[in-house]
Amino acid sequence: MSENRISLNHYRIFSAFFLFALFFPVFHKYFGSAGAMLVNGGLIFLLALYFLACKNLFSIFYGENQKKVFIAFFSIFMFFFLHIALSLLVGAAFGGIDIVQRDFYEFHRPVLYFLVFAIAFNVFCRYGLISKFERLLFFVFFVFVLIGLNQYLGLYEILSQLYTKQHNINSKRVSAPFVNPYDFAFMMSFFILYFFLKIIYTSWSFILHFAVALIMFILPQSRSVAGTFLVGFFVVLPLVLLLLEFNVKRLVVSKRLLLFCFLILFISIVFFASIPYLLENFRYLTGQFVRLLEGEGIGRSGNIRLEQFLFALDKASNPLIMLFGNGPAKSELEYVESIYNYQFYRYGLLGFLLYFVALIGFGAYFAWKVLKRINRHDATYPFFLALLVWFLIIPLMSVGNNFTEQIRLSFFFYSMLGLLAASYSLTISRSQKVSE
Repeated sequence: MSENRISLNHYRIFSAFFLFALFFPVFHKYFGSAGAMLVNGGLIFLLALYFLACKNLFSIFYGENQKKVFIAFFSIFMFFFLHIALSLLVGAAFGGIDIVQRDFYEFHRPVLYFLVFAIAFNVFCRYGLISKFERLLFFVFFVFVLIGLNQYLGLYEILSQLYTKQHNINSKRVSAPFVNPYDFAFMMSFFILYFFLKIIYTSWSFILHFAVALIMFILPQSRSVAGTFLVGFFVVLPLVLLLLEFNVKRLVVSKRLLLFCFLILFISIVFFASIPYLLENFRYLTGQFVRLLEGEGIGRSGNIRLEQFLFALDKASNPLIMLFGNGPAKSELEYVESIYNYQFYRYGLLGFLLYFVALIGFGAYFAWKVLKRINRHDATYPFFLALLVWFLIIPLMSVGNNFTEQIRLSFFFYSMLGLLAASYSLTISRSQKVSE
C-alpha cells in the first residue's frame, strides 16, 4: 500500500474520531453530567485500539524532529498523570481533603489528552492534509449551526435533550451539541476568527460564514466569553496582524492590513448600531454589562469566581499545596468556574504553568513559526493565523471557565495542539533539507 494511501486512511480515522468527539450524544436527559463519560470513555477506548493497531508507534513519525516534539509532549502528559496522584496525597495530608471515588476519574484526563494529541500529531505529520481538514471544519460548522438553530427555534426538542440541560432548552440559550452555552460560544469564537481571516486573505465570499458564526456566537448569551472575546478581537487580533503585515524597514502597510482596518471599522459601526436591539432582545447577555457600567459590581457569577480564587489562595499558604495543589478534591470544591482557579487549586502553581500556560504557549509558538515559514498566499495561511490568535485569546476567555477541560472542547483543543506541533516539526524538517 502506498504511503499516500496509508496517510489518507489515517486521516479518515482521525476524521471519524473528530466527528464522534463533537457530535456523539451524552444523552443528558437520561444520564445528566455523567453522560460525558460516554464520549470521553469511548474516545479513550477507541483511540487505544487505534494505537494498538499501529504496531510501532514511532515508525509512523518521519524523522528526528517529529520524535523530539512527540517525546516532549509525552513527558508532559505522563507527568500530569503522576501529578494527579501526588496532588491527591498532598491535599489529603496537608489540606484536609477527603478523597472520594470521583477524584479518581480525573486520571482519565492526561490519558485522553495524550491520545488525542498523538493521533492528531500522527495524522498531520503527513503532507497535504490541512486542506482536507479545513473542508471537515466547514462541515462541522454547518452541523453546529443546524443543531444550534434547532434548539433556538424549538423544532425537535428531543434532539436538544440528547445534548444539553432542559433549562438551556427552555431559556433558548443555545448550547447543543455542547452541555453548556458558554462552551458553544467558545467554539464559535474560533470560527469567527477563521472566517474573518478567510475574508482578508482569501475571498469576500466568506462574509456570510462570518455573519452566521457571529450570530451563533450571540445566541448562547455567554457574558464572560462575549466580553473577553471582544477584547481579543479588537486588541489581540490587530496586534498580531500588525506584526505580520507591517514592514518596519520599508514603512509599508499591506493591502490586507488596510482591508482589516476597513472591516474592523464596519463591524464596529454595525455593533454600536445593534446595541439597542441586543439590549432589548438579549437581556441575559447585556444586562450584566449594563449593571457593571452603572457601578453595580461584577455580578453573582463573577463573585463566585473571586471567592473560589481567594479560597484557593488561602489554602495555598502551605508551600506544598501552592506547588502541587489539593488534588481533584471534589468533596471540597467540585465545580471550579475559571481555568486559573481550576489549575491552581487542583494542581498548584506547577500544574497551572505546565498544563495551561506552557501548552497555550507551545500552541501559539508553533502557529507563529509555521506562519513565518509559509507564504501569505498559501491556502492554509488563514487557518494557521486563526489558530494563533485563538490560542492567544484563550487565556482571556478562560477567566470565566475551564474550557480546555470540557467535553468536546478538550478534544478540539488538544487535536489542534497536535496539528500545530506536527506542522511545526514539518516546517523545521523542510528548512533543514533546503539548507543541506
